[in-house]
Amino acid sequence: MLPAPRLQAQLARCPCRTFSGKCFRVVHLEELLSAKTPKLLFDLGPKISKGGQRFSPPDAHCGLYVSTEHATAGAEFADGLKPWNKQPPGKHAAFDMDVSLVSVLDLTAATIRRFLKTSKPEVQSPWEGYAALNGGIWPPTWTLGHAAFVSRRFDGILFPSTKNPSGTCLLIFTQRLVAGSSHVTIHKQDSSIWERLP
Repeated sequence: MLPAPRLQAQLARCPCRTFSGKCFRVVHLEELLSAKTPKLLFDLGPKISKGGQRFSPPDAHCGLYVSTEHATAGAEFADGLKPWNKQPPGKHAAFDMDVSLVSVLDLTAATIRRFLKTSKPEVQSPWEGYAALNGGIWPPTWTLGHAAFVSRRFDGILFPSTKNPSGTCLLIFTQRLVAGSSHVTIHKQDSSIWERLP
């Protein structure tokens, strides 16, 4: 991974892409129902502030992590495809949403990874506990995710799943969504809107 100043410079020139399509998420049903105001489209602000996520350092930004395939969403939820296939019914809620983003950093593309001087193994490298084991130094994915967010050029990061080898995940920067140009929407069966961001 490039040092932060050089990474910022590369991100300022990095090609981006739009994203439009279905995405999927699986959540614990018990946690959802126990919330004071249950929401399927909750971002991970509180969780990120505690321990971070793959591209989200603690206290840096909020984010909605979803998958572009149902099986990948399940694998991410259950920590792998095999555990997902053994999940008992009634313990989770699986749902899909329509996502439209204007400017996505596509880390599934080898050309983009080369442009940023990173690699698929680095993008998929372990991040949990990294800072604690390395004197507070951020894992490479935290550095990249934070740089992408503060650049204000991107409203999401598309990246290869570590739980499903053929799957893809998407981090949506919920604070970068702009009404009228980008959105995340869950529809009811009658096509009316159930939940929507922003």
